Amino acid sequence: MNFFDDISKQKVDFPKIHSVRNEMQNYTLNFYQSFAVALFIVCFFLGIIFGNLFATCDATSYFYSDICVVTKFNFSLMISVWFIGLLISVVIFSIGHIIALLTEINEKLSKFKR
Repeated sequence: MNFFDDISKQKVDFPKIHSVRNEMQNYTLNFYQSFAVALFIVCFFLGIIFGNLFATCDATSYFYSDICVVTKFNFSLMISVWFIGLLISVVIFSIGHIIALLTEINEKLSKFKR
């Protein structure tokens, strides 16, 4: 019993780009899935805008001063908005995918009943 022979028998090649593209052309997004993609794009740009609007203070003139001498881009806020947008988009996209699967099952069952 050679483990390398077993591995070579079970080995599957990576899908080619052409086959993945053909498979994705047949897939249509429903309203929830397209809304989730659009929401993620909006959150991406909102993260950049909020990171610039709510800049962080780099250095102050004195230790106990409220005056900000240099402001920098707020990367932590940008990453937070991106992460929250990604989580919300994934939840909405998964709900849309579940709805798409259930409608497909319903169509197959309605064909079966006739």
